[in-house]
Amino acid sequence: MGGNTKHLVFSVCVAFVLCAFASVVSARTIYVPDDYAKIQGAVDNASAGDTIIVRDGIYYESITVSRQLTIKSENGPTNCIVNGSDSNVFMLKADEIQIEGFTITGGSDGIYIHSSNNKIINNNISSNNYYGIYLYDSKNNSISKNIICSNRYGIDLWYSKNNKIINNEFIKDGLRVYESYDNIAEDNKVNGKPLVYLEDESDKIIDNAGQIILVRCSNITVMNAELTNTDVGIELWQCNNCLISNNNISSNYHDGIYLRHSNNNSISNNNISTNNFDGIDLLDSNNNSISNNNISNNDCGIHLSWRSNNNSISSNTISNNNGCISLWCSNNNSISNNNISNNDYCGISIGRYSNENSISNNNISNNWRGIELWDSNNNSISSNNISNNWDGIYLDDSINNTIYLNNFIDNAENAYSHNSTNFWNSTSQITYTYEDRTYTNYLGNYWNDYTGSDEDGDGIGDIPYSIDSDKDKYPLIEQFEHYFVPTPAQTFDTGRPENSYPSISGEFVGTIKTDTKIIAKKLYTYACEGTGGRTEYALICNKTWCAEAKWEGYRGVWMNISFNKTVILMPYKTYNITIVTGSYPQIHHTSSLKTENGWINCTEFTDANGNKYNDWIPAIMLWS
Repeated sequence: MGGNTKHLVFSVCVAFVLCAFASVVSARTIYVPDDYAKIQGAVDNASAGDTIIVRDGIYYESITVSRQLTIKSENGPTNCIVNGSDSNVFMLKADEIQIEGFTITGGSDGIYIHSSNNKIINNNISSNNYYGIYLYDSKNNSISKNIICSNRYGIDLWYSKNNKIINNEFIKDGLRVYESYDNIAEDNKVNGKPLVYLEDESDKIIDNAGQIILVRCSNITVMNAELTNTDVGIELWQCNNCLISNNNISSNYHDGIYLRHSNNNSISNNNISTNNFDGIDLLDSNNNSISNNNISNNDCGIHLSWRSNNNSISSNTISNNNGCISLWCSNNNSISNNNISNNDYCGISIGRYSNENSISNNNISNNWRGIELWDSNNNSISSNNISNNWDGIYLDDSINNTIYLNNFIDNAENAYSHNSTNFWNSTSQITYTYEDRTYTNYLGNYWNDYTGSDEDGDGIGDIPYSIDSDKDKYPLIEQFEHYFVPTPAQTFDTGRPENSYPSISGEFVGTIKTDTKIIAKKLYTYACEGTGGRTEYALICNKTWCAEAKWEGYRGVWMNISFNKTVILMPYKTYNITIVTGSYPQIHHTSSLKTENGWINCTEFTDANGNKYNDWIPAIMLWS
């Protein structure tokens, strides 16, 4: 029995060695075009473990690799070119394939990988591929030392894990991820600057990069970066409490900034322009703040898509995009204090089950549609200026939205409502001031084409404003800001001009119109340096009262003069003002001057020599 066992063990060992030797002997090196004219022909006739060497030349073909092979050029990528003619150049369907040393171009995908443990090394993957390298449900691949240039997308990882992307150079494209985690990307460059890829990092500052991708990160600050001519400028996946501020994010092929599953982040004070898709795209992201950005010339300015809730979009300037602010299946967001103009489609589009959002205090002008709602309910739209759009507001299959205290001015059609019943006035009574009297009532909207009357003088039209089958029951006679008295300001200040000369004494006649209540007792004059510039006499009047002030000589603070009664300027009312100057006051050389709290306009300035001007405004301050 012992002898038989020894014989059996010896036989097994000999068989194993012979099999291994046969395997080594059977691995071949195949040359293209020597052995096969096409690379695909060599692949089809190769066995697992073989090496295919491709000599210099241009090969127009699409190659599917379904077994373990090494495929490499003889002399590197410069003179060995594979053109996919709009099909995938290389499609890898088996594990442990190596592609090395080619110029790969002209494909729908340069290299499509749906397998694992492959190596892609030292290739030039460039020009007119849709994806340079596309990994789908793939893991443990190594992609290194490649030049990836001017593809629609550089490298895309979809549902792919544990891949290594090392020491590649991206030119006019970059890296994208989609539901892909536990990957490593190091020592890559985008347009000569670092590609920053972080996973599971926190408390870092990034200020120099060509592209930034953050995965499962927190408390990362991205600032003062130039992110241009790449795939997506900044991409965040499952990232929280990050700050993206003061960056220039422009001319990227896809989005400027893309957030997915990312919450409580702040995006502020960025210039985001000329990106082919969205300036900012949020998908399934909550409680983020987007503020004080300049967003222009993108496909869509800001896009909240699919369950992006409780976000704040405020104080942005959004212009010249195809679309502006778009919400899709997103609820409880706040859109306020934005300037939205000259966008090809809508200023604000609320679509497909986007409910209970607040849209307030925005200036929306010169878009195709100012505000659009479709299949969206229970939203609040108030205190917006909506002007010079084709449609001021457009509603389709949307109900129970509250639309009140908006100004609709000079839109081709101020409002359109189809299959929609909404509240076109406040849902509760509001106490307001109109023509110096106080009332309590429901308030609707201001429509510049409303032709009804206001017999009782309460600022509300006597007949409703018709909106297709719907109506505004309480239309405003004047713009909504005339119905509320702001907290009084204590000054109306023109400030000092950059160049106050020429200057001379004379008489100024003009008007003041404030946008807040002003309470003042004195007038101060800014004097030209080294002179006795002052106001000798001032008069402010409306239809019912006048207040005057006189100079009393060089005593005390002689550049101040006091009125004989308290001056109260009500907002949006026009007051006449006369100023007789002495010596050399500082002069604003303009016919109309915007100040922090309103406007001062020149009707005429007559100087001491009798010369008349319509663009001289003395530099003054009304104060208490």
